[in-house]
Amino acid sequence: MVMLLVKLLNILKKKWKSCNILSKKVNIYYAGFTHRGGGAYHHTLNLSKGLTELGYEVKIITLDALPLILRYFPHLVQKIGNILKFPLGYLYKQKVIKYYYKFFFKNTSDIDIFEDIYTYWKSDTKSIVVLHALWSDNLQAYNVNSKQRILLEINECKVMNKIESNVITVSIPYKDFLLARLNPLGLNKEINVVKLGIDISCFSSYDNNNKSIIFVGSLEERKNIKFLLKVFMRLQLSGSYTLTLVGDGPQKKELISYINRHNIENVTFLGRLNYEEVIHELTKHQYYMHTSIKESFSYSLLEAKLSGLTTIAYSGLEVPNEFIDIKVEKFKVAIWFEKIDNYNRVETNFDKNKFSYQIMTKNTLERIK
Repeated sequence: MVMLLVKLLNILKKKWKSCNILSKKVNIYYAGFTHRGGGAYHHTLNLSKGLTELGYEVKIITLDALPLILRYFPHLVQKIGNILKFPLGYLYKQKVIKYYYKFFFKNTSDIDIFEDIYTYWKSDTKSIVVLHALWSDNLQAYNVNSKQRILLEINECKVMNKIESNVITVSIPYKDFLLARLNPLGLNKEINVVKLGIDISCFSSYDNNNKSIIFVGSLEERKNIKFLLKVFMRLQLSGSYTLTLVGDGPQKKELISYINRHNIENVTFLGRLNYEEVIHELTKHQYYMHTSIKESFSYSLLEAKLSGLTTIAYSGLEVPNEFIDIKVEKFKVAIWFEKIDNYNRVETNFDKNKFSYQIMTKNTLERIK
């Protein structure tokens, strides 16, 4: 009788815990617009999906959630701030967004998840901060001197040191990179790692052998697309390669002009595609070429691997090691050409299950305090 009663109490306890989880509200704060996309927003969607499946009530807070009259003011602050004291305008912009989110949404949830370090605020609500990248990582489009970069990095250290919640970042290589760069500047905040996750059920591995190359991402300076085009021109001299560019961004007109000026053939711009269209497009190609000079994780490389493509990228990226099949040590056209044109495909032990959004969600919840 006693054993039966204990079992009954355990069942009731589990059901109570389940009901308790179902009552929890989670706000995920993303400091951008939904239409801009990008890795951080992709993470937001996958994390929201994982939390919802566990019974949480999730609300994604973006700039779109603000009154129309307020939405674009942070960008104006950024521009004015950068004119007056470059590159601190980026921090001023984030402070405005933080104030908006805190004013409109503070104490409206049981858990707060901040998708960058800049929008975090101290409160009694349990929370966690996800560090995808720093603004100081993304200054490639500007003529930044070392003094300006260090000024921004020192201020980013101060922002992180004030965070009382746990901070997680997206890969071990990126964590090591951050600590090596910022610890000498005064960083004393512990950083943990939770690898990003994705819906791996959406992908099937294909084995194409058609000398077709694809790139997916924002057409901006950091992605180094002009260098990609130079490598592609060299590849065309040795065979009938094709190149497909998926995405949009500030460099698009400049890249089209570059292609026309150099009479580069067999290049297709598909523009921005929705997620299902991107996955479908990946299946048509053999190579995924990623010429970025800076990445902390790269959903694009992961999606290419899940689709069975051979991935080519700079070996110095702070991404999981298994994301890159052909690692290139320098940004020299001849080296990239040799590595690609002489590559003999071999089977790799890529464990896709490590990168499911379910595991990412579980590991994130374990670090919330």
